[in-house]
Amino acid sequence: MIRTDLVSLIRELEKPMQLTNMPKTFRGYTLDEFQRESILRLRQGASVFVAAPTGSGKTLVADYVVEMARCSQKGVIYTAPIKALSNQKFKQFRDTYGEENVGLITGDVVRNEDAPVLLMTTEIFRNILFDYSRSLEDIAYVVFDEIHYIADEDRGFVWEESLIFLPEHMRFLGLSATIANGRELAQWMGTLRKEPVSVVEYRHRPVPLSHAYFAPGLGLADATQIDAYYRKLQPRDPFEEKGRGFPRPDHRELIDTLGLAYLPLLFFVFSRRGCEEHAYELAEGHNYLDEQEVRQVKEAVERHLWGRELRALGSVNRLAAIVERGIAYHHAGLLPACKELVEELFERRLIKVLYATETFAVGVNFPVRTVCFDSYTKYDGRGFRQLTVGEYFQMAGRAGRRGIDAEGFVYTMVDLNFYRPGEMEERVEDNIEPLWSQFDLTYNSVLNLTHRYRTPEQIRNVLERNFLVYQNQGQFQRLQGELDRMSRDVERFSAQRCPHYQENSCIETVQKARRQVDKLHRELANMRNRGNKGGRRRQILRQLHELDETIQGSSTYECSKKERSQCRTRERRLRRAQRRIRELEMLMGGILTGERLYEAFRMKQIFLEEIGYIEDGDLTARGRVAAGVYVQELLVTELLFEGVFHELSEDAINALAVSIDYEPRRDEPVQPWRLVDLTHVQELAAELALLEKRFLKEQRVRFHNGPHELAYRWSKGCSFAELMDQAKGLAEGDVVSAFRRGIDLLRQVRRISSGDELLQAKLSRAMKKMDRDVVEIRL
Repeated sequence: MIRTDLVSLIRELEKPMQLTNMPKTFRGYTLDEFQRESILRLRQGASVFVAAPTGSGKTLVADYVVEMARCSQKGVIYTAPIKALSNQKFKQFRDTYGEENVGLITGDVVRNEDAPVLLMTTEIFRNILFDYSRSLEDIAYVVFDEIHYIADEDRGFVWEESLIFLPEHMRFLGLSATIANGRELAQWMGTLRKEPVSVVEYRHRPVPLSHAYFAPGLGLADATQIDAYYRKLQPRDPFEEKGRGFPRPDHRELIDTLGLAYLPLLFFVFSRRGCEEHAYELAEGHNYLDEQEVRQVKEAVERHLWGRELRALGSVNRLAAIVERGIAYHHAGLLPACKELVEELFERRLIKVLYATETFAVGVNFPVRTVCFDSYTKYDGRGFRQLTVGEYFQMAGRAGRRGIDAEGFVYTMVDLNFYRPGEMEERVEDNIEPLWSQFDLTYNSVLNLTHRYRTPEQIRNVLERNFLVYQNQGQFQRLQGELDRMSRDVERFSAQRCPHYQENSCIETVQKARRQVDKLHRELANMRNRGNKGGRRRQILRQLHELDETIQGSSTYECSKKERSQCRTRERRLRRAQRRIRELEMLMGGILTGERLYEAFRMKQIFLEEIGYIEDGDLTARGRVAAGVYVQELLVTELLFEGVFHELSEDAINALAVSIDYEPRRDEPVQPWRLVDLTHVQELAAELALLEKRFLKEQRVRFHNGPHELAYRWSKGCSFAELMDQAKGLAEGDVVSAFRRGIDLLRQVRRISSGDELLQAKLSRAMKKMDRDVVEIRL
């Protein structure tokens, strides 16, 4: 039985392709012009890049692409930057198209991987392009949700490589938040593709935002009022540290000031502990739910939480208690089951106030009436800094429910103890910062490029196609243009220079010499008065003789004051132009060109040759294995070839897997080997890291055994409550995340171990021991 909406869409696809006859509604939503234009370009066979504000309805275009692919019996891949977003879209599409038609691949979770509609992280899609682990012949479209992640410092290269190696028969839809250089990004994409790449930019926000601040003693105010209030009250003693002694802002006071009319409210707090503390503080004196809503919350809690071994966890019980008051928190340290509960209740409007870290703003579409910020600064791993305009609107854009609110409200708390006048500029979406490429050459990339392309010229051509080189070429050309203008200025000013300039015949030179003579005579007289003689006196007499030659040596060219003024102005401009030329030459010398990128590639290639991964331009057995591993490929390959995975027990393998690529907290110490001894692995990782530093002056190998005992105990069957008693400050969600990354790694090792059935079976048993109870993802 064909669904009615599918029949309607098929009829739409048969019509001539003009904007006037594009569908005006889709799934009950009225389409905006930018959505209809995007659909038109896709139907015309173009790839499309869509940049629009958060909450404007970009994902509706993606949903249309999926529907369009299903109508034409073609496959479609939907990529997302985070697993949570992939999981959410998987559930949505599964409900729409049926379980048999939708699959999910996120590394640690694989469901129905041959389905025509596939959800996956962008890393998985990039890996498929490299290792051909799945045929893409049946795939017509790929959607890159949150494609502005191309500027992510650690992962941006994944999006670049995905676009560079995208098969010619596929079309892509890129969805991005508003960015300053969207057209530059799309133009670069156009250089990669044979089909046209259409740019659809939409600046209008369907629900306008109202922005204000909140400061203790002042209440709600704009930036000018905050400035005036601070200047009025700040200490007048210049030796007293400015701003000290102001009351700290209270989130409860802000929420109470706003009142119930501003709910639901999303409160961004830039620390996990802050999220939890704020939620518990608010719950002490507030309850936003009626009896019927409480019953609905209890039913959801029972369904999400109590079916697992979670009753013994105090943190889970505390969260369950406050959600019954319509209050919750959300951050990366939460257990997956708790995140799912909070997200469902928030979507159902049973959470009225949610405290969340900024990860909640990525992709997941949960609009509210009001967004609040605990601060306008955040710690970024290096220090505290102000939110960028892009970061601010990525979160603030959640305010304003389309079709419900006339406007969305955004309020930022200001702590005057740390305030500096004038630092809060007006937030304007047009001032969002441009994206900059973060292209990176991993060992995996170098190995795959070496395997795929046979000549240096081919590799050069591929490397020059990335966004980094494209941007740098544009920047180089702009600097070259300025350098050419400065050089012409220097040439013109030099040609106009007076022939007497800096010669003894120049009146300026003579007058300067006379002033110097007067100065030296005064110094000589002072020396006579003090009776000071010696080397300095002889030096002065020598200088006077030289200056006298300048003054008396030739006739002086007398010029007018106007000519002298013009001459001085021209010389200042000439010096400025010469200084700017030196600056431009230094800037241009530091730009990474395609040739320099190839040199970096060759350095890594030579390093891989030295350690036995490449020989005579081909991959060795080690190289072929490493080309199929996407996490710590060198370390994993060495462990495989040394037989470590064969020798270790299943429980020890799990302890090993979570330690590979584990990123420790600040000052987290290395743990002693008590339950399992992996000293040899630790030494091997240190040896590889030393080789990297010596040869490449960088370190990519990472091994830290912080969570290894937890993984070992869990693999042995320990309960999660008992495990957390040994966790030494690790958040429950971080423990689960480490375990799931270990499962992902073992799945990769199992895949590249094809032909070794005993090892594959062993790895499968190890994964099964980890993938249970709280750690298991239930979709």
